[in-house]
Amino acid sequence: MSSPDDQFSKVENLERGPKMGSPQIENGDSQLESSNTAREVSTFFEPTIKLVYETLNRVANHSWEWGTQTQVILEGFYPSLSVYSTNHMLPLSTQDGRLSSPNTLLKLLDRILANRNKTALPIIDGDGAAGDPASLGVAVMIAAATTSGSISKNYQMLADNQMKWLLNYVPRSPRGALSHRNSELQFWSDFIYMAPPFIAYYGAWSSNATLLRFAYDQARLYRGTLQDPNHKLWIWNHILKGALKIDYTPVFITRNGWAAAGMMRIYATFHNIRNKELRKQTQVWRENLAHWAAEIIIGAYEFQDPETGLLPNYLASNDTKHNYTECSGTAIIASAAYRLISLNSSYTSILPMSQIEKARVALLTKYTNPRTGAVAPVVDPLDWNSPKAFNGSKPETGFVSPEGQAFVLLLHESWKAYAQLLNTNTKNEDQQ
Repeated sequence: MSSPDDQFSKVENLERGPKMGSPQIENGDSQLESSNTAREVSTFFEPTIKLVYETLNRVANHSWEWGTQTQVILEGFYPSLSVYSTNHMLPLSTQDGRLSSPNTLLKLLDRILANRNKTALPIIDGDGAAGDPASLGVAVMIAAATTSGSISKNYQMLADNQMKWLLNYVPRSPRGALSHRNSELQFWSDFIYMAPPFIAYYGAWSSNATLLRFAYDQARLYRGTLQDPNHKLWIWNHILKGALKIDYTPVFITRNGWAAAGMMRIYATFHNIRNKELRKQTQVWRENLAHWAAEIIIGAYEFQDPETGLLPNYLASNDTKHNYTECSGTAIIASAAYRLISLNSSYTSILPMSQIEKARVALLTKYTNPRTGAVAPVVDPLDWNSPKAFNGSKPETGFVSPEGQAFVLLLHESWKAYAQLLNTNTKNEDQQ
């Protein structure tokens, strides 16, 4: 068996050298030279990817971190059950084929739910956040769909109660935007990854056009509130409204990523709705969501560091204390880009794919430790104003970010979907 260093070297060679059929950058597009490329690259990365997940599983300790971990599990371990599935429509049904039992997901959920307040409506405590507990909503609904009897009913009850909380108890703006906080109206960009995808999924499950529109409206209203008017290409701020006042609201890269990736999850949910009439109703919404995500991706990559391939913690900023290059935001925005192209290939020529590929390669070959799976440098997820990034010297809390670990995993899975699409297109062209 080769050492981690040997495997790491092979990965770098596979990514950069043309002889093994790696994705090559030509005129801004990534072209696959063989139909086995995605499988080859993935095979070389898997030992490191496994370590990245093990670290995530060890350090995730908050509601939104667990919610993101469930998405990693679905997209990586059970892709046919995720909203990005290419063979299962929504709501999930055996008419599309057997529903696999997501044992890894169920084990994580049971561990998380073991100590929840059974009288509370939110799935788990969100430390005052309205959106964060909802990040587990899709996972518990999939758990309900893939189990039976009282176990299934209990999972579905968690989802039902979470929806009741969002619709009946969370503050709203006059135009209908839900607050990210329970106590008062506050807008946080990461909300778009937490609650609206769950609302959209619940709407798809229940064939409820009102909920589908409500999920879309959250993205629309948050965009209208949080876009920075000082840039031609729209980028998302992390401003708040409420008692908490911030004099300076920088354009924080990770919050941009939460928003872009969240909109892709909403898009994918709409795209996979089984009911044709309902799916048709979402067509314009999907077009808008794609455009809004592209705004973020294109805007962010204007600030890519040419040497590292990473994006800065603060975009459009001269604040040298805080605009250090950073992996978490870089990974999640790249992930959103690959998902966007997989869902709507017309964006291949619109997004800066050569820059995105450069970021992906750098993240997996330079900034992910092949011995420990630690991703660094990453911003402290609990202190976005920190002037110092976590260095990943240990795969432990305080040295790595659960978000950063999850985002690299989501990036890897989204790239595989993108590579598979390119392979399919290449095969179709060869057969013509």
